[in-house]
Amino acid sequence: IAESRTSTEALAQLGDKVLLSAIVLSAVVSVALGLSFVDSGLAITATVLLLGLAFGVFAVARYTVLSRFVLAFVLVSFVALHIQLARGMEEMHFGVFVSLALFLTYRDWRVIVFGAVLYAIHHVVFDRLQAAGFGLYCITEPNFGRVVIHSVYVVIQSGVQSIMAINMAGAGREGDELRVLVAQVNRENTIDLNVHEIPTTTRGGTMLRETLARMDAAVAAV
Repeated sequence: IAESRTSTEALAQLGDKVLLSAIVLSAVVSVALGLSFVDSGLAITATVLLLGLAFGVFAVARYTVLSRFVLAFVLVSFVALHIQLARGMEEMHFGVFVSLALFLTYRDWRVIVFGAVLYAIHHVVFDRLQAAGFGLYCITEPNFGRVVIHSVYVVIQSGVQSIMAINMAGAGREGDELRVLVAQVNRENTIDLNVHEIPTTTRGGTMLRETLARMDAAVAAV
């Protein structure tokens, strides 16, 4: 359906632009943290690499499924970098929940779950490496119990957002189908009730198509 494709592409464009803006802001924060915590080498190197990955993918595969997953990975990586540069400062963990909220822009539950899984892996791995003395940070002091609590909150938020994304995507598809049906009926200087060839998958779209089909049959009989 042409209208549906246009709507889907608009969402993909909005999501990529929102995440790219968040990535640029995260890059600025990373450099500032690096200078504040005397770790500018890591901050600048990681920032350049992550920005290169984000803008490289955006240049060659913008508004695609690939771009949304890569941009999500880059944003998650920046949040992990902020935590590392701030030596596990708890305030930096708010970036986890902000980024998960931004992923909802795509109305794609897969991106939300992908981000949540990345954060869970990061928290567990960095906490254990921090406990082993590798100089990595998840929180200020290694504590697996606290990491589990953080992960539970991430699971709850990502679960709720995934349900919201599925419902929002379904409502969007239904709206697309209704617009296509109305455009088919409302022709210039005439009305065309023949919508038999218009495909529908949502409940609202199917009900309207069947109603118009019955009206078409009634008019033809008269």
